[in-house]
Amino acid sequence: MSAKPIIEQLKRLCVLHEHLLTLSEEKTEALKAGKTKELSNILTKEQKYIQAIEQTENERIKAASTFLGYSENNTISACIAKTSGSEKEELELLFESLTKVLGCLKEVNKLNRQLTRDALQFISISYDMLVPKDNNFNYGKQIKAELPKSSRLKLFDSKA
Repeated sequence: MSAKPIIEQLKRLCVLHEHLLTLSEEKTEALKAGKTKELSNILTKEQKYIQAIEQTENERIKAASTFLGYSENNTISACIAKTSGSEKEELELLFESLTKVLGCLKEVNKLNRQLTRDALQFISISYDMLVPKDNNFNYGKQIKAELPKSSRLKLFDSKA
């Protein structure tokens, strides 16, 4: 049996992940520049790519289970171990390529997460400065501490 369907799905996964990486890099620039409309458009495009990646990955799993003859361990490594010759070399190259793209994507997403967190902290601090919390100690109800009656000091002596 040939591993061509798996190779085709891996090629498609590599292309989709590369496009997702490009979008993530665009998202980084949009976050740095504070362009919210552009960021919104990028997020919509990312969702489409994520759905396409999920669908392609499911197809790859089906092709791998057909190729391997079992459905428990449908990894690319298992497919590489079963193939030989040019198909094995092609699978290894695609696996390395996909691994590199996923590593880059992970780093860019880590940076985007940090940029988003920093932006939210800045917004929170700015909001707190504009709308202070209700910590007004000078006005309003005053809470009197009750002291035991025996230890009260008499400030006014009525006999005097």
